[in-house]
Amino acid sequence: MVEKVTFTKEEIESRVKVPAIVEVELKHLVEERLKQSGLYYRIFSRIKTAESLARKYQVKSYNEGKKIQDLIGLRIDVYFEDDLRICRKMLEQMFSLVDWSESEKNEVEFKPVKINGVFRLPDYLKKQVSEETWGMCIDDTFEIQLKTVFFEGWHEIEHDMKYKGGELWSGKNSFARYFNSILATLELCDKSLVTLFENLGHDLYKERNWAGMMKAHYRLKMEERPMYPELEELLNEDHSENNLGKRLFKTSRQVLVDELLKQPRRVPINVNTIAALVNQAVIHDERLEKIFHDRDVFDDGNEQMGEEMSFGRLEPLRKVTVFHALVNLSTYKYTKHAACVEAARLTYSWIYDKYGRLDGELPEEPEIFEKNMLGYRVSVIYEPSRDHWKMESMHIDMEAPGQVWLMEAECYPSDDGRQMLDVRNSYAVSEERRGYLNRYFSCPKFYSNIADRIGLFDVRYLSTSRRIIRDYQIKKIQDLIMSRRRTMPVCLIMSEEGENGWLDETWLENFRVYDFTRMAGRYTHIYTCSLDIGRQLLEPLGMEVSAPAVHVFGSAVGEPTKDIVAARNSYVQSDVENCSYGRQQMKHEGRRYDIVKGGQAFYHKLLQEMRSEMIEE
Repeated sequence: MVEKVTFTKEEIESRVKVPAIVEVELKHLVEERLKQSGLYYRIFSRIKTAESLARKYQVKSYNEGKKIQDLIGLRIDVYFEDDLRICRKMLEQMFSLVDWSESEKNEVEFKPVKINGVFRLPDYLKKQVSEETWGMCIDDTFEIQLKTVFFEGWHEIEHDMKYKGGELWSGKNSFARYFNSILATLELCDKSLVTLFENLGHDLYKERNWAGMMKAHYRLKMEERPMYPELEELLNEDHSENNLGKRLFKTSRQVLVDELLKQPRRVPINVNTIAALVNQAVIHDERLEKIFHDRDVFDDGNEQMGEEMSFGRLEPLRKVTVFHALVNLSTYKYTKHAACVEAARLTYSWIYDKYGRLDGELPEEPEIFEKNMLGYRVSVIYEPSRDHWKMESMHIDMEAPGQVWLMEAECYPSDDGRQMLDVRNSYAVSEERRGYLNRYFSCPKFYSNIADRIGLFDVRYLSTSRRIIRDYQIKKIQDLIMSRRRTMPVCLIMSEEGENGWLDETWLENFRVYDFTRMAGRYTHIYTCSLDIGRQLLEPLGMEVSAPAVHVFGSAVGEPTKDIVAARNSYVQSDVENCSYGRQQMKHEGRRYDIVKGGQAFYHKLLQEMRSEMIEE
């Protein structure tokens, strides 16, 4: 009898080394194929922790004959039940299959549908894993679980509240039965959803609504593009027994997905390309072929996608800086030397947290070293005796092909005795791609930590707390506005003073000064004041003050008095009321675009204006 093996958490941590790139690359490979297929899906990934592995060794019997196969795991949740079969076929074509396991169904018991596939790791990824890993009764495989979205939600509750919490259900048969009845309902929902769209597609087919029929029948993520008029005309005029419309409706989703996955690159999915692919696979009608050839259907309106998916030609990269701050460290809490050392610790902690999982040999504290890994680079020069350090990092962007991220930070004593901090965050892309990529603000977390922990100066102290200008501060704020050493913008918010002595900011609607200061105060000088203080401050600079307003003074360039005052942006109440802003928000399911108006829109507009000061090309 072969004895089972066990390992402690400490043994596992010292021997099992799986770089994050292995998990990321596997997920990326699968997701690229899912995107190409057009299926509705959600995908998740994980590497088993040392704690989880130790627990698995304890409760199950592993040896050289039976090894752990799910050190790396992916889960794909699909929205339609019949997509489970489609995903299985797709994965079998991608990886070397070891085995599928599927929960059995019978007529007297409901169980969650679980489909688990075990596949061999591709050789180039297996080489990234430490050799000692394979001596721990761990197989060179990874697992992919397939579920529907309905069952995934139920199964997670079942796993945590029933499988792991068995004591809750002891003697509670009626509750357990009720719990399982929910599963039966979900199974019915899965089947009903497919049936619903099939029936809808059939009705639309009978109505000769070809675009609607294809959307309902094929149930893929489609672009909103109108059907070609000549294609619609051809479908309408064909009244033969086995007409083109019927053949489109009779073609299965599996055939269409197979055809999508055969394409050398990802093609746009819309009613026109679907008809072209189905014709290419099963119909072979010359009239359809001519329409799609003349229209160049797979590239029609999709120049950007074609450009993104082209990897054949190498181009020089152009750097775009999306955050740059040059400030001096505060000495309120620290000496210059102590501030330099603490800033180095905070910056290196960010680097170690980000890159440490990729290479366990990174030093835990800052020191002079350079590390080059596949697709990554970290360089540190640490000279605390000279109050100087410099840290750089580079990594490829897993979400944007052809894009590389670079972070540069340096701390050094200036000639005038200040302890300077220079932080730059950039991405690099080819000139070709740079033309249509959005420029966006990206501030490294360690910069915010340094601002909060140590404090930063840009002529004056930067603060995320609200600051109200008093009489005795007027000259200092004037000097700040006019200073040519200032590298960050000044935002001055002037309001009427109420009878209680407080500033009346109702004219700003739901623009909250506190929230704005908290968000932008690390890279913008933000002050509020009454109209009376505002007149005393701005009229000597040649500006008239007659109503509540927000004045923004950009970084000092050229001759101070003339250039700074002339270059200011000013916003009054009507600008706030009439402001409209289109914003993109990242959600779990993707990008959401919406329009906000009034004070909320003004908040986003002003924040964008402040951040644009920190961006350069």
